[in-house]
Amino acid sequence: MPRDPEREAFVKRVKAIDLVFKAGDVEGTLRLLPSLMAMGPDRAILSQKKSHYLASLALRSLRKSDSRSAIRFLDLADAHIRDDHLIPLLRSERTRFRTEATRAMREDGAKG
Repeated sequence: MPRDPEREAFVKRVKAIDLVFKAGDVEGTLRLLPSLMAMGPDRAILSQKKSHYLASLALRSLRKSDSRSAIRFLDLADAHIRDDHLIPLLRSERTRFRTEATRAMREDGAKG
């Protein structure tokens, strides 16, 4: 398989960002994401990987009962990833996670 330096740089950046997220630093993660969003904006495969990664951050935030951060990750995806690059599965996962996060925020609001 031929080398793809841009894709390799993308993977390396995701790994670095993921370390910050796993350390519990959502704000630090959000500060690092614009550089990831800027990578390969015209490459459908990288758009798909970005969408899936941001959805995974949203899901992991939901699992930590942090629906606000989940929404922020999904908003970033909506703002920076070309919809015409996405496959139905990726659109669906973002919609599903947004629905879950919105529901959780409503429930939290009803409690407080």
